[in-house]
Amino acid sequence: MGLFSRLWTTIKGWFGMGVSAIEDPNAILEAAQNELREKQREVRKQAVQVIQQKNQVEIMLRAEKEKLETLEAQVRQALQMGRDDLAEQVMKQMLTVEGTVKSLQLQYDQALEAAEMVKRQVKAFEAQVQAKYREKLQLQTQWKQAQITEKLNEALSGISFDTTDEAWERAKEKIQEKQARAEALTEMGKVNLNTEFQELQADINTLAAKDRLAQMKAKMGLAPLTGEVNLETTVSPEDEQVKERLGKIKQEMGPQ
Repeated sequence: MGLFSRLWTTIKGWFGMGVSAIEDPNAILEAAQNELREKQREVRKQAVQVIQQKNQVEIMLRAEKEKLETLEAQVRQALQMGRDDLAEQVMKQMLTVEGTVKSLQLQYDQALEAAEMVKRQVKAFEAQVQAKYREKLQLQTQWKQAQITEKLNEALSGISFDTTDEAWERAKEKIQEKQARAEALTEMGKVNLNTEFQELQADINTLAAKDRLAQMKAKMGLAPLTGEVNLETTVSPEDEQVKERLGKIKQEMGPQ
């Protein structure tokens, strides 16, 4: 098996390697990446050897071609000098070199084809390595996200809202109780105010009745009742307003 065949067999075998799933994914990915780096260096090294072999054959072929040109020139020179014997000897060497050139040319053509193929295969291998690196980063990101999600789910699964719900219910009851009390106090305040207004209206009505009776007695020429209350000394400012309002109404009504 030639150098190129061994190289290509090695490359094809690397991407079929497996890893154990029981290990930490990050450790697996880092180990796989380190292995790829090592294989990448080996691929480049073997590719250099293939290209170097082609270059060596090319150098040998170029040297033999130069030698062939020199021998051909010597044959022509010998013939021009009339030295057919010398030309024959040089021709023998020339034929041997021609055989060597043909052999080296065949080797060079094969080495050149192998070198070009190695370049293409190494380029494809490099692209796969880069794809593996990108995949590694993606997998590491997914693994990290999975860990975060798992920890979050574990944290959420350990949280109970029972205690919180009970506290909220107690707080709600306290607030509702406070609201009910405030509304009750407001309602009682309205009741007390209505009562005061009713009592005030009753007093006003009483004073108004007494005033009307006094006026009627004065018109009838009757003396005031004994112990009758002096309205001018007992009425309040509110009573004054009532009397004033009543007086205006009487004026509007005219004498009776």
